[in-house]
Amino acid sequence: MENKLMGVVLCGGESKRMGKDKGLLLKDEQPWAVIIADKLAQHGLEVAVSVNELQKQSYRNIFPERTLIVDHIPISGPLNGLLSVHQRFPDHDLLLMACDLTEMDKDTLDTLIGAYREQPGHEFYVYRHNGFAEPFCAIYTAAALAAVLQQQESGELRRYSLHERFETGNTLYLTIDDLSVFKNFNHPV
Repeated sequence: MENKLMGVVLCGGESKRMGKDKGLLLKDEQPWAVIIADKLAQHGLEVAVSVNELQKQSYRNIFPERTLIVDHIPISGPLNGLLSVHQRFPDHDLLLMACDLTEMDKDTLDTLIGAYREQPGHEFYVYRHNGFAEPFCAIYTAAALAAVLQQQESGELRRYSLHERFETGNTLYLTIDDLSVFKNFNHPV
């Protein structure tokens, strides 16, 4: 089966700096996680929502339960959420977006999706600025995630950084045209 692109809203973080669950914060009376899910859906993508066990009940109130994927891989960090979604949808490439990227615009997503469709053969598609990759608006292919999951299951995975995946994989780096759309929110205002 040919891989199909799917959107993932990453909500499973601990929000320690913010002090509350960022995905449930409101902007224009919409939870941030819903705003991101809508941005992905507007590109014709099926959307999954990555949450941790403690968030599941709260997110059931705003998303259909079938879209919620609870972190269950025995590792820490966002790779847990990404691999948990991959296990549920192993044939799908995943466009991962953090729930706090509420300023993300259509053009930036169009460019990312266009690069993925027009330049197949890479494992990862990610924006980069001044040598720093933006892992929370990036595409992770099913083949690359399967290899990472296999490393994790065999005990060979030593580093859980998403940046590590880009550095060691076949990554297509894209230039950021508008840095403001990558603004994430980590502290209360």
